[in-house]
Amino acid sequence: MEICFLGTGAPYPDPLRGSSAILVDIGSARILLDCGRACVQQMARLQIESSSITHCFLTHGHYDHVADYALLVLTSWRFGRRHTLQVYGPPGTRAMSDALFQEAYKIDIAARKNLKKSDAEADININVNEMRDGAIAEGEGWRVRAVEVVHWPIPLSLGFLIEGDGKQVFFTGDTAPCDAVRNGAAGVDVLIHEAMYFPQDSGHYRSHSHPVDVGEVARQAGADRLVLTHLQPDTEKERLLNDASGQFTRRIVMATDQMRLVL
Repeated sequence: MEICFLGTGAPYPDPLRGSSAILVDIGSARILLDCGRACVQQMARLQIESSSITHCFLTHGHYDHVADYALLVLTSWRFGRRHTLQVYGPPGTRAMSDALFQEAYKIDIAARKNLKKSDAEADININVNEMRDGAIAEGEGWRVRAVEVVHWPIPLSLGFLIEGDGKQVFFTGDTAPCDAVRNGAAGVDVLIHEAMYFPQDSGHYRSHSHPVDVGEVARQAGADRLVLTHLQPDTEKERLLNDASGQFTRRIVMATDQMRLVL
């Protein structure tokens, strides 16, 4: 299993970090977890063809997690994709897709269909699947299980457990500390968890996780390695790692764009 962090930032404009997007090469699949701002551009920098993405799993509908979704679909369609792109996400993903490709981009799509390029599919060719807690998608050498996490006031936000090659990785998406992550990430090789700073009394902690709490969740889950992502601009590495390591004494990494992990 190979993991490439395409975007490790939050909604804030950040010249050093795109928004949430993680590429996982596993078994027969090339899986994208979230499709945030600058994701497609980052793939171009790394010479990763957008047309090579086979599956896209979206955690929830906040714009920093889906901003490049339409760009991924349309770019891969026009530049070489020969397969149906399998898209997964919580309820609402189909409505968002319909709004994008049947309304917002319908003029563009119709015009490009008239070009009748021989090196691309005749249509955008996507298959949208909505998932709830416990739903499973799988293929040759891999499996992804959806876990409902706590991201108030989003009605249903997902984390994903990715399994294959004898390894397990859990990606939380956006979440407050919760049992869903503690249980879903039990014993994983890598826990990829958001970590953010807000004032102590901030209501944001109903939706997000302070690094101290992330370390505690990782310890309780028994993860082997913790990767901290969804980071605000100017997050200080030393402070971030120190806060998380107070509870979690195994390996901790501060994610950066273009970082790769091979398991």
